Amino acid sequence: MSASTGLWAELKRRNVFRVAAAYIVVGWLILQVAEIMLGFTGAPEWVGKALIALLLLGLVPALALAWVFEVGPEGVRRDDGSTARDASPQARRLDVITLGAVVLVVVLLAWQHLGPALTGTQDGGAERPAAPPAAAELSQAPRVRPEPPPFEVPPGSIAVLPFTNRSAEADTAYFVDGIHDDLLTQLARNASLKVISRTSMMEYRDTTKNLRQIGEELGVATILEGAVQRAGRRVRINAQLIDAASDAHLWADTFDRELTPENIFDIQSEIAVAISAALGQALGAAVIAPEQESVPTRNPEAFDLYLRARATRDDWTEESIRARMALYRQALEQDPQFALAMGELGREFINLYWYTTRRDADRAEGRRWLDRALALQPDNPQLRLAMAEYHYRAHLDYDAALEDLDRATRGLPGSAEAVSLRAYIMRRAGRTEATLDALHSAVLLDPRSQEIIRTLVETYWLTGDVDAAQRWQERLVALPDARETSLIQYANARMQVLGELEPIKTGIAALSPEELSRMGLFVDTFTVPYFERDLARAAEALAAQGADLDEDQFGLRIKALSRAYLERAQGDEQAEARAARAALEVADDILASHPDDYRAMTARAQALAILGEGPAAREAIRQALAQTIPTRDVIIRAEQRMRELLVLALVADSAELGAAMDDYLQLEMKYWHFDGLMLDPVFDAHRDHPAIRALAAKYSRRGSES
Repeated sequence: MSASTGLWAELKRRNVFRVAAAYIVVGWLILQVAEIMLGFTGAPEWVGKALIALLLLGLVPALALAWVFEVGPEGVRRDDGSTARDASPQARRLDVITLGAVVLVVVLLAWQHLGPALTGTQDGGAERPAAPPAAAELSQAPRVRPEPPPFEVPPGSIAVLPFTNRSAEADTAYFVDGIHDDLLTQLARNASLKVISRTSMMEYRDTTKNLRQIGEELGVATILEGAVQRAGRRVRINAQLIDAASDAHLWADTFDRELTPENIFDIQSEIAVAISAALGQALGAAVIAPEQESVPTRNPEAFDLYLRARATRDDWTEESIRARMALYRQALEQDPQFALAMGELGREFINLYWYTTRRDADRAEGRRWLDRALALQPDNPQLRLAMAEYHYRAHLDYDAALEDLDRATRGLPGSAEAVSLRAYIMRRAGRTEATLDALHSAVLLDPRSQEIIRTLVETYWLTGDVDAAQRWQERLVALPDARETSLIQYANARMQVLGELEPIKTGIAALSPEELSRMGLFVDTFTVPYFERDLARAAEALAAQGADLDEDQFGLRIKALSRAYLERAQGDEQAEARAARAALEVADDILASHPDDYRAMTARAQALAILGEGPAAREAIRQALAQTIPTRDVIIRAEQRMRELLVLALVADSAELGAAMDDYLQLEMKYWHFDGLMLDPVFDAHRDHPAIRALAAKYSRRGSES
């Protein structure tokens, strides 16, 4: 027997091969489990490398111990060569351990690779719960809602997933978000790329969905994912571009940089520019070298506050607007020259004016902050976008708004925010087709944006196309975390277009008192029972309303005015007059401080009509419609003209009312259509007149919609 044969036999007898196989398989299993656990805990990359090194170093001692010692019935003892260890029970146990570890590894690998395809999730995560049903369907038996049809996938389309933070330091989240946000801004400068907006991407921060599913939901051909790891003075950013349909890697790179407090934003901009150029080449798009912009702020605390405020920028309740204002003010205390924070603070004042107060002081303060920001950075496209929003919302100056919007778009040709703002401007200007074209373009860039899809639902509602509104509503409620206003919006459309009350009744019943309070004028619990002539329940709903006055851009909800209509329906003339005079007093108090408030003028006209003061009521509604905002904003004008019909129902004869109603119903965009209007008891005295019957034959859609 040769020496080599003898050594081989001795290695086999001492179970060295079995130990080596068991060690390798068990070590492999440990690494697979560690990869998952380290990903969940956000451990830094060096932990995984250290584990691999320890396992490699441990192999030699394990083999040495297998050679020297044996495990038998007497315990661990030194091998004297007198036993056949390779046939012992201990050897068979090693075989079982090795085989078991192999089975576990196979199961783990199958779960990692096949699990997402079978369950629609990634990394073994649980499926996301189904979105709540539309309000119009809450009364139906539960059913599985099909996902809306996927978007078309144009070439050059890309989604940038939120970057993973692999840093050990807890205070690096703002840096990671800054890298992601700046990269999206840089990519939006390339007109050859279709870049999904940040709004749609934030849904996927901690997603368990696989890349193919994400690509289908967003309608993109490619996905960029990355990770940021910061340790002391070093930062490493990994990025890889993946084909969404095949999971094939198209491009990948790693950026290592030295980090100091002074160069933090220089580094993120440098990396964003580098990735932008690489993506353009990988996607075959014409590469536009992005300009190296000035650093937004060198104060990390200020930037962190800025990012925290921007995270809620799609919530336009007064509470959220004022909370963001406070954060931007704190950011400016940290860095008084932070132009982007100034611009966002200015926008929030305009939001406050637009969505709630309609007070000159708010729009003036918004302009002041925007002017300060533009004095620092006059060519910044994000600030030009904010100024376009100011011209549109503060003064309905559509020409000035479009001029600034064009300047912003030249700097950000792929910005979903710019495209959607163009749609909103066109809609208020009354250009319906241009509005829908712009909204369809915007939703391709921001396919998970509740605001854009909600506006599509609403615009089709305004035109009376409830079928198209329903199709977009299905896409809207399929989104995770759909807001209550989105869920009940389509039920409002069914009521105001088709005169259907069941969907809105069911939707309101499904909301908690807190949700109803948050929704403000969007849902009026008094209106439905009042329209049903259930006056006792209407009285209860009215008594439960806490505020005597609520407001939004379309009108005032004066509790006393609602009570006057209720008392009129109940036939109590004295109580009706008392309530109407109380409502008139509220409107007059507002007009004493804000004489051009068209909403107060309209409420005043309604109160005067209830009191039987016809000429004064006509004059008040004429003045309301003559104000600047109703003359420039076709949506608000339509709403005021609907209230004009409520006034005429009390002070005019049926023929005059019928002519005015016919003129109103010919408007291209309006919230209230014939069947919705005729729900109101104020029209009961006129509905049998030939003029109104003729309108019913011309405009009613009862029975024509499913």
